[in-house]
Amino acid sequence: MSKAVENEFKFTTDRTSGKKAILDSLESFLDDHDVEYEVRTRSSVDTYFDSKDLDLYRSGCSLRNKVSSKGKVKLTAKRPICNEKGVMSREEIEDKSDGSFRSLEAFGKMVFPKVKIQKQPVLTLKSERTAFYYTDEGNEIMLSFDVCRYISGNLTKDFLEIEIEFMGDSAESDFDSLGLSRFVTDELDFESVTKSKYQRGMEWISSANAHI
Repeated sequence: MSKAVENEFKFTTDRTSGKKAILDSLESFLDDHDVEYEVRTRSSVDTYFDSKDLDLYRSGCSLRNKVSSKGKVKLTAKRPICNEKGVMSREEIEDKSDGSFRSLEAFGKMVFPKVKIQKQPVLTLKSERTAFYYTDEGNEIMLSFDVCRYISGNLTKDFLEIEIEFMGDSAESDFDSLGLSRFVTDELDFESVTKSKYQRGMEWISSANAHI
């Protein structure tokens, strides 16, 4: 089991075209700033769980089961710390899993002892990620570009996401000396957000159901 503080700038758009151009632009930005980086790719399926009354969603927390394309299963719980200067800071707790609900339930009970997790998942998120790992003034940063799809029953929603992430021991907001966050909003026309994918996914479900 591991614990850390996740600090991240998050950006999103409902636009789903031009994915290669966006990736090329991010890579060019790093190249133009003489940044050395390593590129990694992965695909995964995240399944989110909550209580009957959605207590985790209402408190800004989340509990998910992540299955990678290689078949590895990981449990992740997140709790909010603060939102400052456009940065979401959350406590992140992770553990391995055998993929069973019993494993997830025990993990959820340990992290959120007052919340009774339901067996039925509330949201599924499929994503394909391209991540650039680099160092900015001594901080190890991950810049990620995600091609995402929310799934809830017969409903789906596609969107794109960019994140600039720094994992540390405390909440931090000054880890973008390159000005990448401004480039993402001004040049790539992404919207800065301070809500998690889970929060926005649940809002999407509520809105979609209201129009059925």
